[in-house]
Amino acid sequence: MKLSNPITISAVSTLLVLQTLGCSQQQTSALPTVTSSFESTAELAAPAQKSTTSQASISSSSTITVAHFKKMLTSSSKLPQAVSYLKKNIKKVTPSTGTLLVLTLENAQNKYLDAWTDQYTESIQKKLMNMYASTGVYGDEKIEDMIKRTTDPALKKLLSNTKNSGYQIINVEGYYMPIIDYDQYDAYDDYVTKDINDYVDIMAEESDEPALMDAGLVIGWDKLLVRTLDMEQFILKYPHSNRLSVIQQNYSYAVYTVFYGADNTPLFDSTSKTIDPDAKKQYLDLLNDTDTSEDYPSSTLLSDLHGLMDLAAQSNYKLTSKLEAYRAQVAPLEL
Repeated sequence: MKLSNPITISAVSTLLVLQTLGCSQQQTSALPTVTSSFESTAELAAPAQKSTTSQASISSSSTITVAHFKKMLTSSSKLPQAVSYLKKNIKKVTPSTGTLLVLTLENAQNKYLDAWTDQYTESIQKKLMNMYASTGVYGDEKIEDMIKRTTDPALKKLLSNTKNSGYQIINVEGYYMPIIDYDQYDAYDDYVTKDINDYVDIMAEESDEPALMDAGLVIGWDKLLVRTLDMEQFILKYPHSNRLSVIQQNYSYAVYTVFYGADNTPLFDSTSKTIDPDAKKQYLDLLNDTDTSEDYPSSTLLSDLHGLMDLAAQSNYKLTSKLEAYRAQVAPLEL
C-alpha cells in the first residue's frame, strides 16, 4: 500500500495507535461493510432440527432478533440497548449470522465514535482531571473503576453509558477519549467464526495496552514484535476474512515501528546511531528462540528482521548506510 508522499515516524506512531484500536475517527470508512443480507432466510436459518415446526420457530426467532438489532443501531444513544440485546440473543442464530451481527456492531461503534467523543467536552475533561487531582492516582484507570470513583451524577451517567455502549476510556496526552473495548466481544466467542475470534484477540491486545502513547513505545520491543507477528499470521491464515484489510493496514504500520521505532523511542539513536539496547536484546532473544520460528512459520517479518540484525552485528549494532538501505527496502516509510 503506497501513498504519494512519505510519512514521518511520528505520523506512523499516531496511526498505529489509532488504527490498531479499530480505526481512527477520520478513517472509520476503512472497516469493510457487512454485505451479507440480513433478510436472507438461508443466512438466518438455525441448525437443523428434527421437528419441522421447531425449526420454523427458531428461524422466525432469528429473523426477529436481527430485525430488532438493526433498529437499535440507528443512533449512538441506542448502542447500550443494542449491546445488551445482542448478548442476550446471539445464541439464537448460527455462527455465520452471529459473525455478521458482531461485525455490524463493531461498524456501528466506529461510526458513532465521533458522537461519543464529542460528549467528552472541555467541562467533562476538567471533571475527570479534578477527580484524580486529589487522589494521587494517575487517570488511566479502567472505565469500571472510573465509574466507581466519581461522585458526580452526570459524569457517572456518561461513563456508564459509554461503557454499556462497548467503549472504554484512555488518556492520551492528558485528554480522555473513548475507544472500542474489544474485551466486550469475549461474550460472543462461541457464536462467531474462528477468524473473528482471532481478530478480536489482536484488537483487544492494543485496546487493553496501546503500543504507542505520546509518540513513544510504551510496551516492550518483544511484545511489539509478537503482536506484529500475530497480525502477519492472521493475514496468512485468513486470506478471505472480512477483517483482512483492517489487519493488513494495522500490520503495515506495526512493521514500520518494528524497524524504526517511534519519535521518542527510535530503534537507532539519532545521535550515537547505536541500536536501542532493550530492542537488541529482546529482538535477538526472540530470533534465537526456536519456539518463535515454530509459532510463526513462513514469516517474512522474521526473515527480514534476521537480515537487519545480522547486518547490524557487522557494524557493532550502529546504523550505517547499508542498514538504512536494507531498512528502506523491507520497511519503507512510503505507505
